[in-house]
Amino acid sequence: MRIRHCLVLGGAGVLAVAVGAVKLWPAPVVEPAQVAAFTAPEPLPPPPPPPAPPQRVPVRAVESVARTPPPPRETPQVSVARLPPEPMEPEPELSHPPPQYNDDIEPELPQTAQWELDKTARLAALVERDVVRLAREREDAVMQGDYQRSEQIDVMLQRNLEQLRGLHDEIRKLVAVVNGVDLPE
Repeated sequence: MRIRHCLVLGGAGVLAVAVGAVKLWPAPVVEPAQVAAFTAPEPLPPPPPPPAPPQRVPVRAVESVARTPPPPRETPQVSVARLPPEPMEPEPELSHPPPQYNDDIEPELPQTAQWELDKTARLAALVERDVVRLAREREDAVMQGDYQRSEQIDVMLQRNLEQLRGLHDEIRKLVAVVNGVDLPE
């Protein structure tokens, strides 16, 4: 605790010294020539006058001379001798670590009817939550006048409702199995 206070007070002291040094630092001396240089810039020299338009000179027609292209330059052919590849020695077998074997896989725990019932109930709760969310989104789309989006949401809502009905049927059967009751078919 005491060290923390010393550090805080030391930091505050260093900050105070820095602020005092900045305030007491002498201001830069500005010479009058420098002030004048900044206040009155020299006027730019006037732009040069535009060049005079070129005068037309009559040109006589010259007989056309057929030009022949210069002869192509011949590039010297250079051949490179190819050396046979050097034989490589195989790496010794000892450089590889010995194979490691994985542990045995533990068998799955038995999936009882109660376990399956809990899993199905959790899945049904998630689907019910999606159904409620989709119903709200459909109502919002209708209120905003977005009927195309409303129809898309309605299709998703119908699919989720169908899935939810199937999950409720499965839950009913699993409850009967867990309770040991025979259901009439």
